Amino acid sequence: MPTSSSASGRATESAASTNDLITVGAMAIVAYLISAFTHEALGHGLASLIVNAPIKHVTSLDLVSDLSHLTPWGARFVDAAGCAAQFIVAGVVYVIYRRTPSASGNRRYFLWLLYFINVLIPAGYLMVLSFAPFGDWNDFVHGLHPELLWRLALTIIGASITLAAIFIGARQLDEFLGQEASKRFGRAMQLVLTSYLAGSTANTLAGIFNPDGAILVLISAAAATFGGTICLFWTGYVAGRLPARADTPILPRSVTRQTGWLIAGAVALVIYFAVLGPGTPR
Repeated sequence: MPTSSSASGRATESAASTNDLITVGAMAIVAYLISAFTHEALGHGLASLIVNAPIKHVTSLDLVSDLSHLTPWGARFVDAAGCAAQFIVAGVVYVIYRRTPSASGNRRYFLWLLYFINVLIPAGYLMVLSFAPFGDWNDFVHGLHPELLWRLALTIIGASITLAAIFIGARQLDEFLGQEASKRFGRAMQLVLTSYLAGSTANTLAGIFNPDGAILVLISAAAATFGGTICLFWTGYVAGRLPARADTPILPRSVTRQTGWLIAGAVALVIYFAVLGPGTPR
């Protein structure tokens, strides 16, 4: 018969290994907002300023600037800058992630999620939208010869980055899954699906206020978020099916309730719906 101390220990262990999904959702909303800001403002916006292309407005879904006076390669520089900015931010965050192995579970998961979606979204653009008749990469390849080869090359690059990111991300999620095989899949899917749904829903709903209307919401917001980060699901699937590594902790890291993250998530929602959703200036 178990003693009261052993039962108490198991209860403490169970509590410590449980993820707080509200905090996970708040982290995801912040991460997706940073990703959108990175792509539109830091990417397209900064590039527009560099080439002296007047910016008309910026929202969570797009940045419109006047490219009419630019050379073809000047316009392509602006077109490619959104994805390039995300890859750069992902690299910076990844370095921070690797250099803080002893950080709290909350900080580790947020850094993992932030760098990961900033890889998945631009890689997805390359993989899926290189052949689409709209978007940044369609504008980029327009006028290049042979155009078909350019589109094919961009698609292959995007697919390669996506596949590599899924397996690398899955292994790095290992510290949150523990060694108990029966629980690894559930924990992985719990984390990634909560993040995917919270972040994608916030970004898409904010797009309803976009001055360009509902069509842009369907094409850009839903495609860029629900579509662009769908590989979060596959990463969780792969992570949950892979066996634990030898150095995987028995008691996995967890995302715990933290008031600061809940406040940050609420502020991010205000920025989404009151500022970037309808766009600025307006």
